[in-house]
Order: sequence, then structure tokens, then C-alpha cells
Amino acid sequence: MRTSEIPRPLCNCGTPVEQKGKTKNGFAIWASGCTNCKYHARKNKKDYCEKCGGKEKLELDHIDGNRSNNNINNLMTLCSKCHWDKTLKHKEGRGPEYEAMH
Repeated sequence: MRTSEIPRPLCNCGTPVEQKGKTKNGFAIWASGCTNCKYHARKNKKDYCEKCGGKEKLELDHIDGNRSNNNINNLMTLCSKCHWDKTLKHKEGRGPEYEAMH
């Protein structure tokens, strides 16, 4: 089945997402969300880390780990260090519940 025959995946808002490229085997690589949702997510990025208050190397974190869920309630601005720490804790099986307790 060719890429053109496969329907485009949808963003959480229902809009089809864009193709970012292809794998070496010719399979489509799709964006994690539509352009409009990504724009609104970036627009809500704060100018400080919501964990430590730092102002350097800020990134937008998806609290539930789902990069296509750009709902404002699922977004958090973190500095790269806090974002990395959160990602490592999540990978070790200590997700948001662990952080809330500590």
C-alpha cells in the first residue's frame, strides 16, 4: 500500500496532520499535531520554568507524555534540566504521581 493510499492521521482537534518525511523503507512519518494546535501550544509557553523558576533553555513539556495532546491543561514550561529530570523519572516508572508526592 502506498503512502498516498493511507489516510492521514488526525490531530486531537480533528484536523489532519502533515507528513514530515519518510522512513528508509518509504513509510510516512507524520507530525504529532496540526500546525494550528502547535502554534497555540507555543503561544502559551511561559518565560520561566514552572518547576524551578529558571529562565534559560525553556521547553514545552506535555504533562501526560502525549506529544499530540496540546491541550493547555496538558502543557507546562520547563527548563531543559527540569524537563530531562521529569523524562527520566517517567521512564523509570515514576510519573506525575511520584513527583506530586515528592
